[in-house]
Amino acid sequence: MNIDYNAFELVIEQPVDFEALKVNGYEVDEYFTKQGWSKYFEILNGPVYPILVKDFWPRCEFVDEIDADREYALKVAENPEKNKNKTRKELGLRDFTETKIRSGVSGSEIVLTQSN
Repeated sequence: MNIDYNAFELVIEQPVDFEALKVNGYEVDEYFTKQGWSKYFEILNGPVYPILVKDFWPRCEFVDEIDADREYALKVAENPEKNKNKTRKELGLRDFTETKIRSGVSGSEIVLTQSN
């Protein structure tokens, strides 16, 4: 993704303030707690690191099952006799279990998946 760093505007969502809602007659926090959403709102209301976010997204790659299959086929095609019927791991490829967003920030690989 080619985005000019200075033109990349980050929109930070406003936190959900259950206390302000309660003062105004809307006691809704118990509904979210009963549904197991408390941790989500703790994360949503937590700190945001704009520079880290701006570094992450322009460098990310989206990897789905089609991409993983293509990556495997290309690796097998490099040496069909030697690589045929080998696992992804045996070919030096990362395991694929679900769709991922991968990026690198400050020398560390970051992987986002629905499960994490």
